[in-house]
Amino acid sequence: MNILFLPKLLPRADIIGGPILIYHRIKNLSAMGHKITLIAPAYTDVDRTDKSLEPFCERVIKVNSVGERSEAELDALYKRLKRPRNFLTGDGGYNEKLEAAFTFVLKEAHFDVIIAEYSMMGQYIEANRSLIPSDTTAIISMHECYTKAFELRAEKGEAIEEATLKELFNYEFKMYDAADRILTLTREDGDILISHAPELKDKIRVVPHGVDTRFYTPPEKRSWARNTKKILYLGNFMHYPNVDAVNNFINHCWARILQEVPDAKFYAIGCNPPQELLDLRSDNITVQEGGTNENVRQIYRDSDVLVAPIELGTGFRGKLLEAMACGLPVVATRLATFGIHPVNGRGMFIADDYDAFSRYVIMLLNDVELRKRTGMIALTRAMKFDHKQAAEKLERVLKEVK
Repeated sequence: MNILFLPKLLPRADIIGGPILIYHRIKNLSAMGHKITLIAPAYTDVDRTDKSLEPFCERVIKVNSVGERSEAELDALYKRLKRPRNFLTGDGGYNEKLEAAFTFVLKEAHFDVIIAEYSMMGQYIEANRSLIPSDTTAIISMHECYTKAFELRAEKGEAIEEATLKELFNYEFKMYDAADRILTLTREDGDILISHAPELKDKIRVVPHGVDTRFYTPPEKRSWARNTKKILYLGNFMHYPNVDAVNNFINHCWARILQEVPDAKFYAIGCNPPQELLDLRSDNITVQEGGTNENVRQIYRDSDVLVAPIELGTGFRGKLLEAMACGLPVVATRLATFGIHPVNGRGMFIADDYDAFSRYVIMLLNDVELRKRTGMIALTRAMKFDHKQAAEKLERVLKEVK
């Protein structure tokens, strides 16, 4: 099959988060014999010089990102395109040059499948549906339902007007209606879409996240022998739910944990930590930049517990699988575990109540043998989510007859 990918971030081999999922999708589909074309924004010099996808793609087209727009530019674009503002700025925000590359390639070559990775990129399918041949399957791969994400933020007290939610819903689901298939990473995300628009049910296919189980592996000798008390949160802090998760942990858990485990250390590590997180730094709280596979793997190996006190956003948290593949026990809210379907106490501990959440962390920090047992069960669970298996599921979806 001839497949065109449109991701909102360049899926380099050394990157973490959602883009690494896309990298492995492309890599494995190429190994299955499919021909891949990629059109993606380039945000940094590292993006512009990266060649890690070239062995797996027939063609890689990089378009310089537009960066943040001024309010005046945003207002003008909003009036012209009539799309919600969050589709026009930030990661994957509307890029006229990217759309021009997309429409040019559509006229130049025929594709069996087009995959817009992240709902943000579905705007190019919706706007150019008439240019997509009837025998081409147009797919939006939804990593997060934006309408649900904004609803959760509003429920938590953020000042989001009802008109904003309605505008977002109308446009987001207009995009999904324009697609032939919608991929979700979890069954729960599929249910969210159906609850908002039941007519989408027949279009939705669940293709789970994966983890590179040959790369993410436990260390030969864990720091548990030294009985350290290192708690980790890892995430891309340009994505606000990760900032919110760190604040949840500090505000609701940290004092209780320190009271019981005074030598505990908390590490919040990821891309672009904002000032509000940097201001939390102290003798036992570290907030720092970190964002390549190599250093992330070592961070997992050096840690004792991964926490995921996530209350916002939807989708699949790949960091949980990476940590589990490294044999690291996890304490998470139920929202954070979407797609994994764990049993509480079997490889991870799950709590939405922060008193219970804190107790689980304390219990793991104080019991090395429990950490070992939980980590081994987590490793076994992670092995069921290898990227290759996820790619095979994706290929079955791509071969469906429209």
